Amino acid sequence: MNARRPTGRGTMGLTLQLWLMLLVPIVLAVTLYGAAIHSTRHQFLRRQASAELRHHASLVEAAIGGAVERGQVELLKMRIERLAQADRILGIAAFDEHGGPILVTDPIVGASAELAALARRALSTGAEIEEERTLGGAPALVRTVTFSQRGLSVVAVVVRELRYLDAFARSSNRGLALAGAALLAATALIAAFASRATVGRPAGAIVAGVERVARGDLGVKVPEAGAEELRRLARAFNAMTASLAEARAHLEQEQAARAAVERKLQQAHALSAVGQVVASIGHEIGSPLGVILARARRLADQPGWPEPARGELETIATQSERISRVVARLLSVARPPRILGRGSEVAQVAREVLSFLGPECRQRGITTRIEHDEAPVHVVLDADHLFQVMFNLCLNAAQAQPRGGEITVRIEQRDARRAAFEIEDRGPGVPPDLAEHIFDAFFTSRGDRGGTGLGLAIVEGIVREAGGAVELVRTGRGGACFRVTLPRAAAAPLTGRAEVRA
Repeated sequence: MNARRPTGRGTMGLTLQLWLMLLVPIVLAVTLYGAAIHSTRHQFLRRQASAELRHHASLVEAAIGGAVERGQVELLKMRIERLAQADRILGIAAFDEHGGPILVTDPIVGASAELAALARRALSTGAEIEEERTLGGAPALVRTVTFSQRGLSVVAVVVRELRYLDAFARSSNRGLALAGAALLAATALIAAFASRATVGRPAGAIVAGVERVARGDLGVKVPEAGAEELRRLARAFNAMTASLAEARAHLEQEQAARAAVERKLQQAHALSAVGQVVASIGHEIGSPLGVILARARRLADQPGWPEPARGELETIATQSERISRVVARLLSVARPPRILGRGSEVAQVAREVLSFLGPECRQRGITTRIEHDEAPVHVVLDADHLFQVMFNLCLNAAQAQPRGGEITVRIEQRDARRAAFEIEDRGPGVPPDLAEHIFDAFFTSRGDRGGTGLGLAIVEGIVREAGGAVELVRTGRGGACFRVTLPRAAAAPLTGRAEVRA
């Protein structure tokens, strides 16, 4: 199914909430700061403009005083026109004591009547007046200057523009807005990263872990990261999943042990039946086998046989004896006796097994080799039992390679008390799902192609009774490898049988 799980939406909602909780107060603070700085800046610039206007009015007052003392009206006009050219001064208007215009500079000519009324008010009150007005559609700051001497009174009105304050405020507001936007963007990115790192990602990992546990995956482990509460929650979650996994593993072990006991009981019943069958037919097999053995021995003792033929008769006799012993020991599958052999040398028995299987290996195109050092390795199993173990394992290896391959017997001394040998092939290997059943009696993977399923069960029984262990150490493609570990024995005399050559 490709349906989306709610994990992303849940953690995204939590991350978004935390992000908004961090960002909204910052947005409000930046907005309030912008409003406050705008008002403070405007007031500061307004006071600065008023101070500059008072300073300029003082210059105008000095210029008017000098001209009035000399009685030179033209000089007064010239000085006023010169002062009107100062920076940010819109114009200067001069009026006599009756409010009549003496001089009004060009930019404020249209407002002469309004300025004359302001001059008359200054004369009537005897005080200097400063106020904001709108002249010609633009904001301006006006200030009156009154000079009286020798019966002559002159009122000058100095007009300073304030439009630059609005332009400066707009420029400052744009800069403040850009800075605020950059600050908010950086803050938003940092807040998003921080909220995701400390809350969103850890919470998402915990939610994903809970969903995996709900699907039966108890091996999940969430990272213990993020805020302290989330780390504690992650630790508690990991401890919970570990406890659940341990409980499930314990339950599975109990179920596996119960299943193994049931299989062993079934195997015991089957082996008991096999023992009864073998006991009933052992006599029938042993009688003709004894005849074959006696005739082979008698023919081999007759003179005149070429050595190859005599060797083949000896082989028939030797293997007939072995078959007799194997038939007698088949009962050990159901009731194995305690093995008290004199011990045997592993490499020599391995050579006998590979020699005996030589014709079949050559027919299948299989090469054989033995890997071991020069020092002999003796184990507690006698030669017959060790031959039976190796023969079954090598025969399985040969049957697993019908189109050619290789069988390797690798012998090693594990320590002072134990020795081991491995039998390895290049066949298709044992499928992993069948590996746990291969030592069960009557279990075979060859189906209709033959096989009773008793070979590995006999091997396992003999090795276990001798105090050793047999295991499948490699499965899958590339061949199978069986390792047999047995207690070591002191060097013992061999059974005296002639080495079999195939």
